[in-house]
Amino acid sequence: MARATVQDVARTAGVSVGTVSRVLNGSPAVSASSREKVTAAVRELNYRPLASARDLRRDRTMRVLALAKNLNSPVISEAFRGVSDAAALSGYVSLIAPTAGDPEREQQLVDMLRNGSVDGLVMFSPTMPDEEIADMAAQQSVVQVCEIADADAAFGVAIDDRQAAVDMTRHLIRTGARCLAMIGNRAARSGRLREEGFRQAAAEAGLPPEQILFFEGDFDFRTGRVQATDLLKADPLPDAVFCGSDTVAAGCVRAITDAGLRVPNDIAVAGFDDSVQAEMCVPELTTIRQPAYEMGRLAFEALFARMTTPGPHRTGRMFLPHQLVIRDSTNS
Repeated sequence: MARATVQDVARTAGVSVGTVSRVLNGSPAVSASSREKVTAAVRELNYRPLASARDLRRDRTMRVLALAKNLNSPVISEAFRGVSDAAALSGYVSLIAPTAGDPEREQQLVDMLRNGSVDGLVMFSPTMPDEEIADMAAQQSVVQVCEIADADAAFGVAIDDRQAAVDMTRHLIRTGARCLAMIGNRAARSGRLREEGFRQAAAEAGLPPEQILFFEGDFDFRTGRVQATDLLKADPLPDAVFCGSDTVAAGCVRAITDAGLRVPNDIAVAGFDDSVQAEMCVPELTTIRQPAYEMGRLAFEALFARMTTPGPHRTGRMFLPHQLVIRDSTNS
């Protein structure tokens, strides 16, 4: 029988994961009713925390730090929530800091691990070279989420971005698209993998290179709007546009509709992430769903093992399954 998780306790008790965490950590900021429900659920499920915080406090800060290029990404926000909930369950406080893609700022924050200001480090979008990440992971408590360096000694949790892009591109081709465009981000590891998957699927379908367009940008709304304005100058127009994020796709849809064209009748648009923007967009976006919360939770469990037990520890990549979510922005 599988070991009960904090999510199981929360579901059985009918409360949030945060409430369960506060009860388990003895916080007074919980109502008597909620405390009784959580206690009953813990007994019913025979739930046991991963470790006792009292056993860990000696010579530890009980803090972990997460680094991200920025805090605007819905995926990073959800993954960090998974890290934070799992950390709280083991008595840890989780902090997050943006690096703005600045290597010097990143090094300053990494030094918090090196000088003992935090016990562990979660890296979402590192700028440092793969070799440096590998060296650091071989000596200290470091894990990665979403953006995974090619570093043998490091461990990271993500989806298979290349295969996810293959799946999306194949869907667009199945709907009848023959001239394809992508708005991607080569500055990001995941962006480069998604471009590889896009080109792989197009080549497998036998589409000629002149019918494959690529536009470079970031993962933001402005990129989608500006780059879509440029791709609308192409002759012929693309049948479908694959965007590197839902936020980019929302900007793309805006530019297409501002030009008097219809999505998907004139141009289909697909996103990536299945963020809240995917359902807020009109029409709702076809996209790739990432299990971001679970990625964060599993990353902290791996980090916890590194922080509390001697090695060897797991290295390499853990790929969680993604899901193609088909909505109105592409022809079914």
